[in-house]
Amino acid sequence: MSITHDFSFAALLAAAALSPTFVAGTGILTAQDGEAPLVDRVLEANDWRELGPVNFAGRIVDIEVDPSDRFTFYAVSATGGIWKTVNNGTTFESVFEVPGVISIGDLAVAPSDPNVLYVGTGEANNQRSSYWGNGVHRSKDGGKTWKHVGLDGTDHIGRIVVHPSNPDIAFVAALGPLYRSGEHRGIYRTKDGGENWEAVQQIDADVGFVDVAIDPHDPNVILAASYDRRRRAWDFRDEGPGSAVWRSSDGGDSWRKVRGIPRGDIGRIGLAIHPGQKDLAFAIVENNNPAPTARPEREPRGDDGRAAGASPGTIGASRERGPAAGATPFAFAAARPIGGEVYRSTDGGKSWDKVSEEAVGGSPHYYYGQIRLDPKNPDHLWALGVNVYESTDGGKNWDTRFGRGLHVDHHALWIDPTDPRRALLGNDGGLAQTRDGGAHWDHLSELPLGQFYAVAVDLREPYRVYGGTQDNGTWAIPSQPVSSRALDHRDAYKIGGGDGFQVAVDPTDPNVVYGESQFGALYRVDLGSGARASIRPSSRRGEPRLRFNWMSPLLLSSHNPSTLYFGSQYVHRSRNRGDDWETISPDLTSNDPDRLSGDVPHCTVTAIAESPLKSGLLLAGTDDGRVWLTHDDGGRWTELTDRFEGVPSRLWVSRIETSPHDADRLYVAFTGYREDDRNVYLYLSTDGGESFRSIANDLPAGGSVNVVREHPRNENCVLVGTEFGVFASIDCGAHWAPLGKGLPTVAVHDLLVHPREPDVVVGTHGRGIWVLDATLLEDFDTDMLRAAMHVLPVRDGRRLRSEFPSIRYQGSRGWSADSWDGRAVFRYVLTREGSDRTQIEVFDVTGERVFSRRGEREPGLHTVEWRERGQRGRGAASDRPGDFLLRITRGEDVQERTFRVHPAASLSEDDEDVLEGYEELDLFAEEEGEGEIDREDR
Repeated sequence: MSITHDFSFAALLAAAALSPTFVAGTGILTAQDGEAPLVDRVLEANDWRELGPVNFAGRIVDIEVDPSDRFTFYAVSATGGIWKTVNNGTTFESVFEVPGVISIGDLAVAPSDPNVLYVGTGEANNQRSSYWGNGVHRSKDGGKTWKHVGLDGTDHIGRIVVHPSNPDIAFVAALGPLYRSGEHRGIYRTKDGGENWEAVQQIDADVGFVDVAIDPHDPNVILAASYDRRRRAWDFRDEGPGSAVWRSSDGGDSWRKVRGIPRGDIGRIGLAIHPGQKDLAFAIVENNNPAPTARPEREPRGDDGRAAGASPGTIGASRERGPAAGATPFAFAAARPIGGEVYRSTDGGKSWDKVSEEAVGGSPHYYYGQIRLDPKNPDHLWALGVNVYESTDGGKNWDTRFGRGLHVDHHALWIDPTDPRRALLGNDGGLAQTRDGGAHWDHLSELPLGQFYAVAVDLREPYRVYGGTQDNGTWAIPSQPVSSRALDHRDAYKIGGGDGFQVAVDPTDPNVVYGESQFGALYRVDLGSGARASIRPSSRRGEPRLRFNWMSPLLLSSHNPSTLYFGSQYVHRSRNRGDDWETISPDLTSNDPDRLSGDVPHCTVTAIAESPLKSGLLLAGTDDGRVWLTHDDGGRWTELTDRFEGVPSRLWVSRIETSPHDADRLYVAFTGYREDDRNVYLYLSTDGGESFRSIANDLPAGGSVNVVREHPRNENCVLVGTEFGVFASIDCGAHWAPLGKGLPTVAVHDLLVHPREPDVVVGTHGRGIWVLDATLLEDFDTDMLRAAMHVLPVRDGRRLRSEFPSIRYQGSRGWSADSWDGRAVFRYVLTREGSDRTQIEVFDVTGERVFSRRGEREPGLHTVEWRERGQRGRGAASDRPGDFLLRITRGEDVQERTFRVHPAASLSEDDEDVLEGYEELDLFAEEEGEGEIDREDR
């Protein structure tokens, strides 16, 4: 849609630099009497629509069960909130969507009063996507309402335990920041339900606590595990002398380090006290001291047979899934560590003895570190890791049959104290339940907890949305149904395995899709035939090995759909859909030896952008803060790094955007997430990169920008996805407001505006894919708000094909998207109150009025759905397809828009081809084996 304005973009920018208030005294951009500005209320008026998919779920980090009702339990998602069921998992309700909280570490239910809940925010699994929290929240009504009760600054909480008979006494194991030192680490205690906290055990600013347990037989006895760890963007030190087990015998007033737990390079430790047998406790310990026999061992292999992150022909020497700097082909690892060990105490935790004979759990331990006990059998225990380890002889011998058939990477396990054959298990693929001791499992797949990294769309009708996810591969799902059946899990299909990231779709052939998994594993797939090809660039003999980021940037050229760009430490270009590659840049990174010596691939390209208006104009950004520009498709590069005032040195470039309206207009976003720097860094250039200025302005503090987009049909509209949601500006970044309503507080990793439809599509890292009908943004600007009334363009309606469900009477379990029902929707904005109400009318091509309704008179965005009186069920807004005229009248002001109701769509040949290709795609996904690479990821 082309929009013509009677003012220049440059003039608007000049006005924005002076003040975010454009219409003084009208309340359009300024708040009046404590009410949000009208522009904010208009931008927030429409509802986000959750698309799912729910075929998988994101990371479940904890499971807690009501001790008085074992069919009431809570599933705790790392980045998707807390979900409660009161009917043993048949249905779930989200009970924790607290503003400002995007990650959870642990939930505790008070044993003496199950209505009292404590939530420790900030995931404790040390993942590269383990977000921080803001302390502890408490509920006294089973999760209906919550109160923040302190411990801000703890950032990541590993465990909360509540006194067995007093719900006001609780202990918190706080890890503190993941990427920097911090004083708020240790064991914290409250005696008044969180009103006050005291640090009862602390070590230093680099050692926190990851686990704590209260002895149910003697609540004065408390065990706690300290954890010495520090993540960097290029390295992860997950062990040290500060990791240990501590014991208190006086309710937490004093602590002693216990005997028998190894010292030295010790990593994560998990604790469990047996509820049935007094003085019996177990610990799982990551012992990273060298094994007694220092025989070199090959590194664990990724799915491609190489050490993860290694270039073809190289076997790396690092547990960090990337070879050390200067690694030679077929290098071998140094002495292997001892690995996971299980220890037992029979004196209430005072002293410990090793019981395991082989390495148990982990791989890597920092991502797991949990041990669980059978309440009825003291010799029956489980350790969580990539697989679930089970022992029936007190920890001496273990096998991994428990949990077979489920997604790997297990983080949470609950054993029913009344019947140990029943268990609940949480992993990177969601939540499952067994009733026969693990022989068979029921995957509870109704939780919409997908952790998306990136999204893309095609140009089908209706269009499909594609997205890559954490450890669950890459998926596609239609944006809308073509029939009366709502979208559900049957409509989503998988196109790739591993960890899914960037996706691109050929605009001339929607069957051709490009995707990637971790560390540059790039592929091309034909959805019609199922044919696939690996197309990752590789270095030639004698050239430096290629360094690919965890999520490498992929770009499909808007000038030629056969041209791709991909990033390592270089920018690579292919002119034949990835079959052949050429390197078109020098090393764009700092190539810092210190950072290259870490065990995470670093000094890599993280963002690539191409101007849709000027062929050959490319920009690239890196994870060490460098920004580059070329005007001749890589012939010569100019560094722009020093042109961003206020950005700390070497901060990660999260996104670069080129304007679809002006080739000189460029956007660059930086994220300080990997430095625990939560400031907002967002910059705009209007002179082709000669200078940049911040447009962060009133974006919420603490929410780094992950993605920035300029609206393809509205040059004044800019959208950003941050750690706290989606925000929009209609004045080029001078003022920002939340976009839409109903989107939970969640990190938005990617967003786009569909090139044809007026939809905004977002990929969230915890609550799946969401879509907003953003017709408003097509021509929404400050000039529009100067008029008393503005009628928005009408999105066409569509008849939906009648379809009887293929599965009938399936009961209450299941999930479906809140799909569009095909009806035409009319929207109009009133900027000031008037005595006249609006009149909404629809006329067909003969001039006959087919719809009439009275409208509103209050300021704001108003929506009218075309529904005939007595009309029921799903279907289009009219009994017949055709062309129509919308007329909205208010006093003397009459505005009209035309629209169409389309006939029902039939199943296209493309759809049939894709359906035939599903089986082959599924087989590929199984062969790739999601979760396998992630075993050693950092």
